[in-house]
Amino acid sequence: MTRTMELSGAVAVITGGASGIGRATALALARAGADVVVADIHQLRMDETVAAIGELGRRALAVRCDVTSDADVDALAQGVLSEFGRVDVVMNNAGVALLGPPERVPMQDWQRLFDINVFGVVRGIRAFVPILLEQGHGWIVNTASIAGLYAHGYDNIPYIGAKHAVVGITEGLYLYLRPKGVGVSVLCPELVTTNIGETARMIGIDDPRWVNFPPHLLRPIQPEAAAERVVAAIQQERFLILTHPENEEWVVNHGRDIEGFLAAYLPMLYEGRGPDGLPVTPS
Repeated sequence: MTRTMELSGAVAVITGGASGIGRATALALARAGADVVVADIHQLRMDETVAAIGELGRRALAVRCDVTSDADVDALAQGVLSEFGRVDVVMNNAGVALLGPPERVPMQDWQRLFDINVFGVVRGIRAFVPILLEQGHGWIVNTASIAGLYAHGYDNIPYIGAKHAVVGITEGLYLYLRPKGVGVSVLCPELVTTNIGETARMIGIDDPRWVNFPPHLLRPIQPEAAAERVVAAIQQERFLILTHPENEEWVVNHGRDIEGFLAAYLPMLYEGRGPDGLPVTPS
């Protein structure tokens, strides 16, 4: 089975590592003693993150990597091996958001979201798992979402589908890799204060009031708090990482009785709203 992960002197790779949870995790791993490869498409933010890691006394490397490119992700893996000689932690973290009625979202937008959020993870798996298997140790963290554990709304169905796929892939990966000495975790954030809104798109709806986050998901935390949970999960060899463990009962109730969960959740979600999802104006 998997040995305890020692992060002091480890080499970590993080896609989407230049901002948000990725950047915070890069810094948290550096504080734990790891050297970090920051992979992203935003050069300035990468450079800033690498400089911050250097100030913590750890080695850092910025690698431009588009996770929709097989060649980029393969080159990332080989570049890390060339520079450091091994890989201990891989975090497949790059992702985007999309809001809109599913029937109005163009097919190319569905495909783009899945290409980044799902196949970006798959490319990371294909590039790095052979390295980890040859080493006989290491850890993978795939970033999903609370939306990958239950559908928390009607306003981001493509995102929900993609994140469910990431959770399923990561569960299967755990079953495949754990006996071989490689650990696996899935990160399922709720509301974290990041810049994902910069790339989020709302398609097919003009009224922003249509977007509906239920009250229990409206308690944002800072990326640093999420990063601390990621590092702790690696060190403690845990699979599921929740950024808001106080809401774990929602996940448990969903898993116990999906029919009952949906029956109770639906009226709560539409409270004060019409069937079109828009708030009802009092007459």
